[in-house]
Amino acid sequence: MANPEVGVFQKALAAICSRCPICNHARAHPESWLGRVLHHPLHADHCPLWKAERAAAERGAESR
Repeated sequence: MANPEVGVFQKALAAICSRCPICNHARAHPESWLGRVLHHPLHADHCPLWKAERAAAERGAESR
């Protein structure tokens, strides 16, 4: 993302994804069929919730 600021909307999207049981399973088990589907570029590049959560995670790792 070009804007390093985390907006309220981005935070809301990231919060939804971080609490989603399907997304949590995919992150915990990337080798499962669900994990492979959600990590696939067709999903990962186009899902606004997943993208917001990944961006928030990257920003969190950079600030540490």
